[in-house]
Amino acid sequence: MPASVYPAPAISVFFDNDCAICRREVSFCKTLDKRHRINWIDLRSQRQLAADMGVDFAAAMELLHVLDSEGNLHIGLAGHLLMWSYLPGYRHLSRLLRRFPRLAVQCDRYYRLFTRLRPGALKRNACEILMCEGGCNE
Repeated sequence: MPASVYPAPAISVFFDNDCAICRREVSFCKTLDKRHRINWIDLRSQRQLAADMGVDFAAAMELLHVLDSEGNLHIGLAGHLLMWSYLPGYRHLSRLLRRFPRLAVQCDRYYRLFTRLRPGALKRNACEILMCEGGCNE
């Protein structure tokens, strides 16, 4: 079915396509997003679009950013919960974590730790320090 028959996406997810883990996760999530309710925005190739939508590049490179239809930005685990609420099979996980805030706080801590340690994190930080405009070459 052509994408034009689908309504406008409900949310926009900003991700780092240069991160292999992020790329795999987004690729998998896209297969679940059969109703095309999510607008997937690669921060590297669509940096200006992200900026026009009010998303800070450096911050979004550190933690997942999701923009809802009302213009509210959901960052980190909150972004994942919103994104998962649109994906079959993950809706239940989103509800579970929303229902148990203590569990959600622990998951958010682990997520934030992971983002600092994920492959490429040191390179991204060095790139930001050097203020590379188009990203750093491998």
